Amino acid sequence: MNKKEADQIIKNYKPHPGFYDLSERPATLTKVEYIKLLKIQAYLAWQENNKKYLIKWEPIQWQEMKELSADYQGIVAEHWDVNKL
Repeated sequence: MNKKEADQIIKNYKPHPGFYDLSERPATLTKVEYIKLLKIQAYLAWQENNKKYLIKWEPIQWQEMKELSADYQGIVAEHWDVNKL
């Protein structure tokens, strides 16, 4: 990913309903780490729409999504003041 692509990802970010608003990058994350977190959030939000299917037909993938979500929440709690989110 080049600088232009990275800047475009950040510029196009919109918070997903039910997820933390990560519009402001904390100084504790590099730009690359921040972009990865934005992509993880988008992926989790997208998979949330497939929740019933995953639970019924892809339980291993559902378990992996829960683990990814827990990791994501831990990173958010570490770098953002979740009481203000």
